[in-house]
Amino acid sequence: MEMRNIQYSEFSIQYSKRNGFTLLEILIALGVISLLGVVIVQVFFTTTRSNTKTEIVKDVKQQADYAVGTMTRFIQNSRAISLANGSVCVAGGSTISSILVTAPDGNQTTFGCLVDSGVQRLASVSASGSEYLTGSSYTLGGTSCADTTLSFVCSTIPGTSTSVKIGFSLSQKGSPQSLYEKASTSIETTVSLRN
Repeated sequence: MEMRNIQYSEFSIQYSKRNGFTLLEILIALGVISLLGVVIVQVFFTTTRSNTKTEIVKDVKQQADYAVGTMTRFIQNSRAISLANGSVCVAGGSTISSILVTAPDGNQTTFGCLVDSGVQRLASVSASGSEYLTGSSYTLGGTSCADTTLSFVCSTIPGTSTSVKIGFSLSQKGSPQSLYEKASTSIETTVSLRN
């Protein structure tokens, strides 16, 4: 090992020439690597959460779109629309929680809320039975069908066809573990009879 002496005015410094890193350089490198690791992990978790939220929102929206599409086809092709109690739609509009659709062949289908294992689901009920329009993992909310957001506004303007305004909110069943896993959607559309 070679030693050098450097002379300055009042004191002398000795140092040796070695290959390697100092403790300070190693600590700085570890700090930079740790910081990069934290940033990469944070980006990974943020991306994963965003993808999870996007998938959940997409699923809820698809359920709502399917239900609205089914009801729209039935209403547009129906012969008559009336309230679930059998009375007809009025000029000012009647807000109700279920609606009775009479098909061209005379068969009747009621659209409304049905409770399935404690879950308020959108369903159609006809002579052939009940069919749920939303999956069992999705709810109209509330503790009973009377508390849900489902509403139909049936109105008839003289000289024009009957129209039905459909409105509801659909969300996931239960309480999600985090805010990133919670999704709901609100639907409002107006459908007119073609006949």
